[in-house]
Amino acid sequence: MPRKDTAATVEDMSTQTEPRTTASGWAATGDLPWARQWDGMNEGPVLLPDGRVLAAGGGDNRGAVTYADAALYDPGSGQWAVTGSLATSRRLHSLTVLPDGKVLAAGGFHGHPSTSPNILTSAEIFDPATGTWSPTGSMHTARCNHHAIALADGRVLVMGGGSERPPIDSLVIAAAEIYDPATGTWTETAPMIHARAAFPAALLPDGRVLVAAGLVETGGDLVGLTFCEIYDPVAGTWSPTTPIGTSVPLETGRPRVGAQMVALADGTVLLTGGHTGGPQNWNYAPFSLGESERYDPATGKWTDAAAMRIPRDEFRLLRLDSGKVLAIGGLEYGGYDAGYQNSEIFDPATGQWGPLLGLTIGRAKFGAVKLADGRVLIAGGAAVLANAGPDGNHVLITKTDLFTP
Repeated sequence: MPRKDTAATVEDMSTQTEPRTTASGWAATGDLPWARQWDGMNEGPVLLPDGRVLAAGGGDNRGAVTYADAALYDPGSGQWAVTGSLATSRRLHSLTVLPDGKVLAAGGFHGHPSTSPNILTSAEIFDPATGTWSPTGSMHTARCNHHAIALADGRVLVMGGGSERPPIDSLVIAAAEIYDPATGTWTETAPMIHARAAFPAALLPDGRVLVAAGLVETGGDLVGLTFCEIYDPVAGTWSPTTPIGTSVPLETGRPRVGAQMVALADGTVLLTGGHTGGPQNWNYAPFSLGESERYDPATGKWTDAAAMRIPRDEFRLLRLDSGKVLAIGGLEYGGYDAGYQNSEIFDPATGQWGPLLGLTIGRAKFGAVKLADGRVLIAGGAAVLANAGPDGNHVLITKTDLFTP
């Protein structure tokens, strides 16, 4: 969201990098067929079982248009090709790969969010064999900016997000439901303890799901959360666990909106980045966070981890085949003017972040996915954000990069 009074004291770190010491790094590959932004937790490109990558839906540079377009990336040729479009254009939706290789697109909104959000209950299925979408059962609750995660048994848990509150506002919800690919239907499950949107989730080794932080709307402001909870798919229930940020000198911890989280090879979970949330009148805008925390399911506790070298919001976080974690791009929420042209790697063995690695172009609000061969693909997003863009709009890009570890 654009900030109208950017602080002059915000350091420009969008192009900051350090010399590479290995052969690994970023290189350009084929461009997307169209410029697009993906800023939802699960709306970016996904990896298909045949090694290709599917991108579908998303928004324009003002958030005024939602798209139905879809495209497939072939790592062999390094090119994108247009495929069948979604039946309904959508943004802030979720894309989830099912056990049979098909892809579930669920929820999101259709239209302009400031006039007619039309938050969706509808869902549809992409068949990679035919390149077409077909309808499937609709969710019980309309939602966008939610989280969807594939459970160990192949079902899909969808939780939280924003739902419609007439006439044009949205209401952050706690409702959760499960999609069964075998029947194509949704079943309501217990709601989360705390309503939330824009939050991360991670599948734990025992099949449970950890959710953390996020936001609620209060009086038009985005209030960041510290609360964390765990879903047990066998019991169908949620239970609270330790809040994030309790190791900082705040009684209730430090809240985070838009943080990213990834499960590590040892069963712990790394959470980092985002911002604290705050008033939306832009008289105050919170700065991005670089602090990291690590959750241990065995103890139910969070502990401090090394902070990223660059505080990041609207970025992506992925676990590499080596077990290390790659943080990519993003922006400074307090400036909102340029996408970062760098990335960094966390090593769980040392607990440290490595030197900065330069992207070919800075970006935020983009999609990222790990390929079958271990490389990482990033696509689209905004290179220039609203505060520095023409007429106060983002400058979206078609550029696609590949990272070789």
